[in-house]
Amino acid sequence: MIKESLRDLMSITFGAWTPNCGCDDDEITAAENRLGISLPEALRDYYAAAGRHPELMGTGGHEHTFRLSAPRHLSIEDGHLVFCGENQWPTRWSVRPDDVGRPDPRVHGRAEPGKKWYSEARRLSAFLLHVAGRQAVRALPYQATCRLREDQLEAVEPLLDYLGSRAMHQGGHWLGFVDSSSRTVAHYSFNSSTLRIGAVAPDALESLRERSGLPLRGA
Repeated sequence: MIKESLRDLMSITFGAWTPNCGCDDDEITAAENRLGISLPEALRDYYAAAGRHPELMGTGGHEHTFRLSAPRHLSIEDGHLVFCGENQWPTRWSVRPDDVGRPDPRVHGRAEPGKKWYSEARRLSAFLLHVAGRQAVRALPYQATCRLREDQLEAVEPLLDYLGSRAMHQGGHWLGFVDSSSRTVAHYSFNSSTLRIGAVAPDALESLRERSGLPLRGA
């Protein structure tokens, strides 16, 4: 489902993907046995591709990133499988128990313990790619940002490939982009109308600025 997209993202960002970046089947199965459930295919893919990678799991020390629970730390809270939270805030994301067995269920979130769960994303796959893309951008040494209305995305879309597919992100709050040739990753938030770009080398940001005509700050 998303395993190959995650491996490609990690190769672009960190230079290579190896099996040591992910969890093995026994570790994932042990979590399922402990919880008495089958994990959604999209979440299994994330663990298999990136379950031991500190940057994509959110344990690399960067601020304002997501922190995903390792399989052994997955928990059921108020009947929800909680798999992700924010490093700086008590926000948590989960899958409802009646959706857990589905390969790509809806994601729910809540601002803090005791608050009501709300619908966050239509597809777990899209949410996890959003998490991975945002983590990857913040891990890269050279970054730039700009405010960008949705109707201005056409300046970026011909220059970068989607992380996953455009259809996968339909109805979501974010888009992820990658470019393997320049080793560039980008993340767009519809809520804040902000594009954040990360690159391995500074000239990649300058090239993107020139080709797109966008006022990238930090490029």
